[in-house]
Amino acid sequence: MKMGNRLSVATGSALLLAAVIASPAAFADGTASADTSRSAFRAQAAEAGLTATEATALQKAVDAAIATDGGKQTAANEIRYPDGRLLLPLPGEKYARELGKSGSASLAAHTCTYKALCGYSGTGYTGAEREWFSCDFHKKPSGWTSGGSWYNNQTKGRVGNWYDGNKKWLGSTPPAPYGTKHGQWRGVGYVKPC
Repeated sequence: MKMGNRLSVATGSALLLAAVIASPAAFADGTASADTSRSAFRAQAAEAGLTATEATALQKAVDAAIATDGGKQTAANEIRYPDGRLLLPLPGEKYARELGKSGSASLAAHTCTYKALCGYSGTGYTGAEREWFSCDFHKKPSGWTSGGSWYNNQTKGRVGNWYDGNKKWLGSTPPAPYGTKHGQWRGVGYVKPC
C-alpha cells in the first residue's frame, strides 16, 4: 500500500471516529440518551409554540408524573405505559392534545382514542388525559383526588369498571360509547376497562 493510501485510510478512520463521538449519544439497543431525548422534547415544545419558561414548566410536570406513577416520556407532553398513555395539557391550554397532529383538541368533545377507556383530571374532558387499553387493574393517576371526567370509547357495548384502593368494585360505566363531563375520582383507586 502506498503512503498516500495509508494516509487516506487513517484520515478517513479518524473522521469516522470523530463523527461517532460528536453524534448524539446512542446506546447499543438503539435508544438515545436522556440528554438527547430532552433536547428533542424541548424542540417539540418550541414547535408547539411554547416559550422556554413554558417548556420548562411542562417538563417539570412530566417529571413529577413519572416520579409518582412511573412510565416513560415519549413526547414533550406524553408518558407511555404498558397499558396506555398519559397526555398533559400544554401550559395555558385546558385540553390535552397529541403534538404533531394537525388541528387542536375540540373544546366540546373528548379526545379519547378508539378502543380505550379514558379518564380526565378535570371536568368537561379538560386537564390531563389517561388512556387505558388492557383488561387489567390499573392504578388511577396519583394526583386525581376529586372532580374529573371520563369517556368510555371501547368497542361498542363494553363497560369500564371503577374500584377502590382495595380493588373492591364501586361501579361501571354505561356501555361504550359513553362519557360524562362531570365525574368523581375521589374514592377510586383502580380502573379496569372491561
